[in-house]
Amino acid sequence: MSAVLTTAFAADEMRSRGYTVIEGPDTPIEGGAADSRNVRPGDLFCAFPGEETDGNLYVNAALQAGAAAVLCSRVPEGDWPDQTIIVAPDTTLAIGELARAWRDYCNPRVVGITGTVGKTTAKDLTATALATRFRTHRSKGNLNSREGLPLALLSLHRDHEVSVLEMAMDSKGEIRYLSSIAKPEVGVVLNIGLTHVSKLGSIEAIAEEKLSLVRGLASWGTAVVNSDDPRIASACAGLPCRVINFGKHAKGPEALVYSNDRDNVLEGTEFDVTFAGETMHARSPLPGIHTIPAALTAIASGLALGLSLEDAVDALSTATLDEGRMQIRQAANGATILDDRYNSSPASLAGALRVLAGRPAPRIALLGRMAELGEHEEDEHHAAGRIAAECADVVIGVGEPCRLLVNAAEAAGLADVHWFEEKDEAAALAASRMTPEATVLVKASRSQAFETIIPILEGAR
Repeated sequence: MSAVLTTAFAADEMRSRGYTVIEGPDTPIEGGAADSRNVRPGDLFCAFPGEETDGNLYVNAALQAGAAAVLCSRVPEGDWPDQTIIVAPDTTLAIGELARAWRDYCNPRVVGITGTVGKTTAKDLTATALATRFRTHRSKGNLNSREGLPLALLSLHRDHEVSVLEMAMDSKGEIRYLSSIAKPEVGVVLNIGLTHVSKLGSIEAIAEEKLSLVRGLASWGTAVVNSDDPRIASACAGLPCRVINFGKHAKGPEALVYSNDRDNVLEGTEFDVTFAGETMHARSPLPGIHTIPAALTAIASGLALGLSLEDAVDALSTATLDEGRMQIRQAANGATILDDRYNSSPASLAGALRVLAGRPAPRIALLGRMAELGEHEEDEHHAAGRIAAECADVVIGVGEPCRLLVNAAEAAGLADVHWFEEKDEAAALAASRMTPEATVLVKASRSQAFETIIPILEGAR
């Protein structure tokens, strides 16, 4: 059978479950997409039902864009003899079944990563580090949900030895469901915080959901947990599987302890790490002390998969990151742009602001809202404003929640504060203040699409 997923494999699996299949020629499936605008030739397009629209309305657009196959809940109009059409009443369930079957066929060793903050960063850093020692697959972008993780698995190949997958949740039971598809050998819990509290209801419910990843591991699996987070440390003491706990205060026979941490600002971070009586100096390409848990995740995952501490530390030093995660950019006039606009939460924003604080003046914080904080939204934006006042010379906020942030920064004694309803206007002001010596931090939740204003900042003169 092919080393990659094919339409024939998908057709056989879906037909065996009683779904209607209109089969075209056997062709490779290169990946998955849930937005017809993102479909590339060779993708499988899955038409998910949505709150605002129905993916079935865009099946024809996906076919016209070159999708090798579509999974939808009704037969599309037209004749599509060169493509495979799978019809299932519940497309979310069906794509999960297909992904599970393909994962079982390829049978990689799976590392599943969850947490409130930093899971995509940890996933990317871990995957690129492990890729120096294993043939490694990873979920792309934020394909981490009931719909997204199955799509991520469609790009898995038979020769991949390891798959590193991000697992998110915004509903009860989601992590357990994703684990039933991915079947992780290594489960990582980074932290437990307030993001998604608007959907789960309480921090306790978030903790229960996140910890279900490691509680569901087989006895031969390995839990990698951040013991510096008290909610994690107290819950993982009795796990029946192997446990590697990491952190500044990690304890136990398999504790991965870090010390002597140094933030080299733009060059990354350095720290000493001790495991099983051996101590080594480690270097991470990620700037900011707050990113050390992601680096420790990469090292601990390597240990869980059989690497020596030396090999795991060496692999970390060669890792790279995707665009949008504390990438260093230069404006036309030489000013420095800290492009960290992939997402924002209280902990990650505070960490990014402290990276900015280590730069020479003028230091400009261009900030958008932190999403999904529920009833904590006002308090967290107020708190972020106070931190911003300590770390930046200029604070520019975008969107209504950031009005609170800007007001809090002003109340804390920072005079140079500005608020805008539109991000383009905010970026124009930031660009006008960017001297060649300036550093501007760009940080917001994904929904604000701050990538569109990066060219405005890069053009600063």
